Amino acid sequence: MRILHVNGFSEEEKRQKIEDIKKNIRDAIITITGAMSTLSPPVALEHNSNQGSVDYIQDVASQHDFDYPSEFYEHTERLWKDRGVQACYERSNEYQLIDCAKYFLDQVHIIKQPNYTPSEQDILRCRVLTSGIFETRFQVDKVNFHMFDVGGQRDERRKWIQCFNDVTAIIFVTACSSYNMVLREDPTQNRLRESLDLFKSIWNNRWLRTISVILFLNKQDLLAEKIKAGKSKLEDYFQEFLRYQTPMDATFEPGEDIEVIRAKYFIRDEFLVCIFAILSFVFLESN
Repeated sequence: MRILHVNGFSEEEKRQKIEDIKKNIRDAIITITGAMSTLSPPVALEHNSNQGSVDYIQDVASQHDFDYPSEFYEHTERLWKDRGVQACYERSNEYQLIDCAKYFLDQVHIIKQPNYTPSEQDILRCRVLTSGIFETRFQVDKVNFHMFDVGGQRDERRKWIQCFNDVTAIIFVTACSSYNMVLREDPTQNRLRESLDLFKSIWNNRWLRTISVILFLNKQDLLAEKIKAGKSKLEDYFQEFLRYQTPMDATFEPGEDIEVIRAKYFIRDEFLVCIFAILSFVFLESN
């Protein structure tokens, strides 16, 4: 919304994001290398000579006051090229890993430069846990909008009621790529099913029946990557996908993978199934 309607981010705001982006890289490589020994079966390094880099990441880079020296990026780049580390990344649905891990690990050679300035795409990809309520104001065609961003974690939901008074619409954002992932706060619960349950509870809430709902199906690029890789099949987590047929009126980009299209529409329709009463409008936006 800020990029579209508030002239994007200032140079100062971009500079402030650098620390968050570096932290994303650090969290990602610490998590991946740490998971190599805890997964069942465990994952071995391709090159034993990289064990020193793993030790550095786990013992030095994990310190609270870490200041990102040049050797951190050297160790990170070396490990990210190791096929064992890549194999562990491919199993990231078995542990908690930020979904921007690959994006930023692929760009370490750029981000480590002293004159690095984040792009708008970098800022969009950067993962910062939302805690509390954040307000953004913007104007479209002389109409003022106030948007409140609230965290989706279970312990953040009790704060939502503060935002629902006098709102005209709820933008419900869900990550389509989360179909093979579990909640950080509850490893027994599938993330996409949790999102479906939450959407249903909001839709059926009698206090919200006069409020329009905008369903934003986010991270479809990551969904496409997973579907095309074929390592985490959607039907392994949602058996109903086996019987699902792509709607006749489905629209898609030229050359788009057929299975990716089917997966996108399946997830869309899973949310539509949650709607039992037409008491307000539903708008769907894919990204």
